[in-house]
Amino acid sequence: MVQLQQSAAQSQNLDSPHTPIRNTNRRRNYSPQTPRTPISIQSSFQNSPMSPFSPAVSINTVHSVQMISYEESDDEYDIISNPNPSQWRLLKMNAPEWKRAVLGCLGASGFGAITPIHAYCLGSVVSVYFLTDKSKIKSEIAIYCIVFVGLGVLCFFTNLLNHHNFAVMGERLTKRVREKLLENVLTFEIGWFDRDENTSAAVCARLATEASLIRSLVGDRISLLVQVFFSAFLSFLISLIINWRVAAVMISVQPLLIVSIYSKTVLMKSLSSKAKKAQNEGTQLASEAVVNHRTITAFVSQERIMRLYAETLKGPRKECIKQSWFSGLGLSASQFITTAAISLAFWYVFNIKHII
Repeated sequence: MVQLQQSAAQSQNLDSPHTPIRNTNRRRNYSPQTPRTPISIQSSFQNSPMSPFSPAVSINTVHSVQMISYEESDDEYDIISNPNPSQWRLLKMNAPEWKRAVLGCLGASGFGAITPIHAYCLGSVVSVYFLTDKSKIKSEIAIYCIVFVGLGVLCFFTNLLNHHNFAVMGERLTKRVREKLLENVLTFEIGWFDRDENTSAAVCARLATEASLIRSLVGDRISLLVQVFFSAFLSFLISLIINWRVAAVMISVQPLLIVSIYSKTVLMKSLSSKAKKAQNEGTQLASEAVVNHRTITAFVSQERIMRLYAETLKGPRKECIKQSWFSGLGLSASQFITTAAISLAFWYVFNIKHII
């Protein structure tokens, strides 16, 4: 769009080489002796005739004045990407709540153990209905009803113990992170607050949202890991006790299931980041066109902008099509492996019955 405006300005200047265009809104004059900051130079450059977005473009410019472009001024304020926070450092910050962590892990382990016990009881209830004695069926069903009620009560208390303690840990960690963040922000220079991304509203938003995200990195993650570990351990233990052959077959398939689900997740994440990068160019062009709509209307360049915008969308379109194919293949592969593992277990049990 900048090249379009410059070419249009040059064509107008060639038509009238001796009549410079006056800028009635220009109130700043460039002086090489006047020291300026990058912010003041950038703002004065936007209102000067040298800017392609200025309402007036003149070819009579003083060549002794040193100008600073957008690229040079923006490079000084590039946001430096910081590394991911250390999990061990967050745990050390949350060390005073170690008693809460122990109680939360007990609740998470109890809730993780409920799932395999519930599955075992459901399988046992089905076998009870094949009995011929009605009195025995009623007694067995009554026992399993009491077991299910007990599992429900245990699930309530373990969830309460788990979520309450880890929530207290997360809130106290969030408070410490906000205090440290605000303490460091107050030590920055004044120029840091002049940037658009460091306004008072942006800093308050970081203190409110980004600091609270750290809560999920410690409490929620530890809770999920403890639940998954105890659930998998107890499931493998019960299955090996009941029928170690079928359990060995299912355990051997689990790594393949984990790899397929993990690869699908990583593939979807990488493809979405590529599609986002491809859309940045079109988004930037659209935002510049909206901001400078008067200049585009003055040069009658609406169709040209639309063609440029359509060309910038060709790359994101290809990335989206590629992402749809890869996501479809990954999802179908993971679903196929899950169903195939269950089919393999039934097939193996059928063969064992025939051999015995």
